Formats: sequence, structure tokens, C-alpha cells
Amino acid sequence: MKKNIIGISPRFSSDQNYQYLKINLDYLKQIINQDAIPIVLLDGPSLDDTLAMCDGFLIIGGDDIDPSYYHENNDLGLSKNIDQRTDIIDQKILTYAINHKVPTLGICRGIQAMAAFMGGSLYQDLNNNNLYHPENDKKHDVTKVTNTTLSNLLPDTFLVNTYHHQAVKKIPDGFVVTYVNHDVIEAMEHTSLPFIGVQWHPERYYTNESKIIFDYFFSLVEKYKH
Repeated sequence: MKKNIIGISPRFSSDQNYQYLKINLDYLKQIINQDAIPIVLLDGPSLDDTLAMCDGFLIIGGDDIDPSYYHENNDLGLSKNIDQRTDIIDQKILTYAINHKVPTLGICRGIQAMAAFMGGSLYQDLNNNNLYHPENDKKHDVTKVTNTTLSNLLPDTFLVNTYHHQAVKKIPDGFVVTYVNHDVIEAMEHTSLPFIGVQWHPERYYTNESKIIFDYFFSLVEKYKH
């Protein structure tokens, strides 16, 4: 049986002499543990062919998205460390996933990419917008607000980690919010596309709920590849 191939969005870093790709190994572990093959997606002439090889996409965490994608500016400097390369590749992945109904899991920046590139918007800074988002030692609870196939597999409330200063403000058409933490959207799902977005890092703080999320994502991969 052909193993599933999961395309991962790249993240970049650099020093005075070199450019680097940067991907937390925890993401790769979740793919390998499902007996799937991770590949890093890079923009270029062969991108379309590489996207066509993939049975699913994982859009990972990272720095902030250029707010011009959701019709705002960055005059106050609230969006940090914007990298055009990252924005371009994430948008191309999502466009392909939409057109071909490829299961996609967005984590942290990944859920924000779904919002920014699919017609929604972001809060550029939670504190600047006076949103109530309490956390203790980089963790807080999330609470279910909508029943979906995935959220029905998860508890009504459970503990997650939190490492973000931005969040989804307006969800794009077709999505429903599934979990919140007080004023902040923490998870959403699409009603007709196999898209899941979570604001926390289930790959980093691995719990039973994390297992449920990844198992469900890979069940979508199996379903849609046929």
C-alpha cells in the first residue's frame, strides 16, 4: 500500500552568511508516527508537481502574516517578523488544497493562515485589542462551542498550550468556530472542505486530545485520497 505523503509548509531563518529552513521535529514525528512520509514544500517551478504528490498538508507555526492579505496595514508594527516567502508558500498550499479538496491541518500560524488567505481576518495583537486571554505557565483551557465530527470526539473543555500574540478575528466563509478561550478563537473547522485549524500546538504538548486531532486528520487523509 502506498504510504501517505504529507506536505509541510517551510519556515525560514538566516544569519549573516546563510539561509536556513526551520521546522520543529515534533511536527515530523507526528507524521512519521502515522507511517506517513513528510516532505517540505518549497516555492519554485516544481511546486505544482510536488503539491500533486501530497495526500494532506500541515501548515505549521511561525511568525506573523503580512496584514495586507486581510486588508489592514502594519503602521503600528504589531505584526512581527513578516517574511514574504512564508506568506506566498502558505497561500499557494491553501489555494491548491481548496481547489483539490486536500485535507489540511493548520497549527498556530496555520489557523491564522487559513483566516488571512481565505477571506477572514486576524487580531494583530491580543493585548492591543484588549482581548481577555488568560494563561498560566503558557497553558489554558479551551471550551467547545460547536459540535462537529472532530469536536464530538474531544472533551467539552481541556488543557492546551499557548504561544501566540495574534488570533483569528473573522472566520472565513464556510468555517465554524469549535473551541474558544474567553475572547479568543482557538479552533475552527470547515463545513465542506477537510480543513482543521487549531491555535495551540498539539504536536508540542502531546496529550490524548492531541492524539485524537492527529488521528482524525489522518482519517481525513485516507478518506479523501480515494
